[in-house]
Amino acid sequence: MSDSVLVIGGGIAGIQAALDMANAGARVILVEREPTIGGIMAVLDKNFPTLDCSICIEAPKMSEVDLHPNIEILSMAEVDGIKGEAGNFQVRIRQRSRYVTDACTRCNDCTEACPVVLPNEFDSGMASRKAIYTPIPQSVPGDYVIDIAHCLNDPPNYLPCDRCNQVCLSGAIDFLMPREVILTREVSSIVVAVGYDSFDPRRLHEFGYGDHPDVMTALEFERLINSAGPTGGEIIRPSNGEHPKNILFVLCVGSRDQRAFRYCSRFCCMYSIKHAYQALDHGIEDVSVLFMDIRAYGKGFDGFWNRTEQAGARFMRGRPSRISPNGNGAICVKYEDTDLAVKVEENYDMVVLANAVAPPVGLADLADRLG
Repeated sequence: MSDSVLVIGGGIAGIQAALDMANAGARVILVEREPTIGGIMAVLDKNFPTLDCSICIEAPKMSEVDLHPNIEILSMAEVDGIKGEAGNFQVRIRQRSRYVTDACTRCNDCTEACPVVLPNEFDSGMASRKAIYTPIPQSVPGDYVIDIAHCLNDPPNYLPCDRCNQVCLSGAIDFLMPREVILTREVSSIVVAVGYDSFDPRRLHEFGYGDHPDVMTALEFERLINSAGPTGGEIIRPSNGEHPKNILFVLCVGSRDQRAFRYCSRFCCMYSIKHAYQALDHGIEDVSVLFMDIRAYGKGFDGFWNRTEQAGARFMRGRPSRISPNGNGAICVKYEDTDLAVKVEENYDMVVLANAVAPPVGLADLADRLG
């Protein structure tokens, strides 16, 4: 029987599982399909209810995983197939190439030289990156990565651009790497910690996402208030670059909805309350939260909700019927106040949608491979 364990998913759950097992003496193979481990927690600003810095908590754990002698990190990799039985699995892993070797010094000269500009998915598309980049400053592995799907080069035979190569003094760029390699590992057990994706609110037209640039998802707002985000932590309206005077947070967008997901996503209430508190802390004059029900399920959560309300946030129980541009640059929100059983129409400078949690892309295929 092998003493190795496979962990699929390099978010905070996979990181903690890998560390716990490695510290207990097991050998761990950590498979992550993105260029860096860390998952969603790595791009958050603060955690609720303590408002501790998110990356300050996770970055030391990421570094510990990177340096741990019992942990092997396979980034940009996915499980391709599994054979065997409990205690003796043979795992086939498909790993894509970074086209950058571990000689990379993270000097950033290649990024500055690269002519290809793309939306940065780690900033929810609210900022740009280059075709050669590092996802976040604390990335593990730390080597830069080339987005070969958008690079001007198509290795190994078509290499019209060598700007990154010219400025890389360490010679870390290698376009002759194979596009992918197939690895095999023998493990005794498998831990699945694949995280989640966010529901696309464009599927529900009444929420107005995509109709006005100041209607945004919770993760987009999270990047706005993050000091490492596209605005340096300043809350500004994407439409005009001005500070909003009022913000509405709308809960249960796609959750508890027969048209999308019937389940409650559980933590959306609390991160929206956190966002409301942070908006007030940033000087927003008028902050409102439109909720179906508040589920404050953990230690200190009720207290944090009360603290946010006492700080000035207005909580209204209701459901929106239509969120749309009002024609004057602001956003018109029509909703029913279900406590008073009346229809209400109000204008806001910014609307933030707490969109539902969805299974990650490819989970069904992974489930089939795992049997």
